[in-house]
Amino acid sequence: MKNSINLGDLKKAFAYKSNIELRYSYYIFKVLQYPRILKLLSASANGILKHKLPLKFMIKNTVFKIFCAGETIEEAFSLIKLLDKYHVRSVLDYVSEGEKTDVVFERNTNIIAENIVKLGKEAPGNYVSVKLSGLEDTIYLESINGKQFPIEVIAPFRFQKFYNRIDLLCKTARENNVVVYFDAEDRCMQDIFDAIIESMMEKYNKEDAIVFNTLQMYLKDRLDYIDFLIQEATEKKYISGIKLVRGAYVEKERRLAYLENRNSPVYDTKPQTDNAFNAAADKCIKSNTVVSTCIATHNDESTLHAINCIEKYAVENHQRKVRFSQLFGMSDNLTFNLAANGFNASKYLPYGEVQKAIPYLIRRSEENSSMDGQVSRELLQLEGELQRRSS
Repeated sequence: MKNSINLGDLKKAFAYKSNIELRYSYYIFKVLQYPRILKLLSASANGILKHKLPLKFMIKNTVFKIFCAGETIEEAFSLIKLLDKYHVRSVLDYVSEGEKTDVVFERNTNIIAENIVKLGKEAPGNYVSVKLSGLEDTIYLESINGKQFPIEVIAPFRFQKFYNRIDLLCKTARENNVVVYFDAEDRCMQDIFDAIIESMMEKYNKEDAIVFNTLQMYLKDRLDYIDFLIQEATEKKYISGIKLVRGAYVEKERRLAYLENRNSPVYDTKPQTDNAFNAAADKCIKSNTVVSTCIATHNDESTLHAINCIEKYAVENHQRKVRFSQLFGMSDNLTFNLAANGFNASKYLPYGEVQKAIPYLIRRSEENSSMDGQVSRELLQLEGELQRRSS
């Protein structure tokens, strides 16, 4: 591990992109900086979902191409192999949101389990991401949130099926030595997610962390929750897997709290969230004997803060205890420079049919437009590398 790292090395950041790919990314981010065009893309995407409009080609060749790894597992694995050449790992995510039937939930579970086995055999060292709302209806999940866990007595059959789907994925991950990240979602479902994933960590994380929970650090209760996880892991003798993100539903959470006349669960300002994220990284890395951490951020300062924590707490074998991750299509300067300097860095790779990826793509596009300076930073870096190559 090097004591200093240049996160602005554009040659390393974009080495995996051809000139054509680089220009294409540049033009897409140029589009994303215009709110009217972004609204048109979102409206088109929603139109495809609601009215089955024949606009798949437009979505597939714009935001889908930038933020997704393809429609098939074969396309996703081609990208995994490309990233591996640059020592960048992948977090494979089969996207299927908004489904409502048991048939689909079982199919999603089986596809993810097959992906875990495939990764273990053909691409060891890479990861899987799971969105629990792809395994059960969100309305049902909201209805059981906050119930005392275990809740088999309340809904013995339906809940047990949901729990068994999660357990199957964790068991398969353990057997194939593939880390699985469970995504965080709306706060109204998070309590039940936390309880289930805690039970999975206790069961499958005895020797090392295979199962990770995702903590959205814009939530005011997450720092206390980290203290609880550390205490639980210490007392019950397992490794707590904690993936830290800032959060993806901030405006939605504030709006819902306002409509329901209750205090917002999220911090009032971005600096408060930034401070909570960095404090969480410090807590987790300091407790590296019982916590394995994933620093999932596009923020340079938080990335450097985590590196400083690795050095401050003299973390041995930091590649297994502290991971870094960014979304595909964003912050290549972080991912590729971290990997080039010996850190465990990965790209989050969603894949699946265009129609099923649309909710994810809408969030990514809106997130880019709302994050302070994110689009501008991406454009400056892409433009800088294009100029470097032409000089």
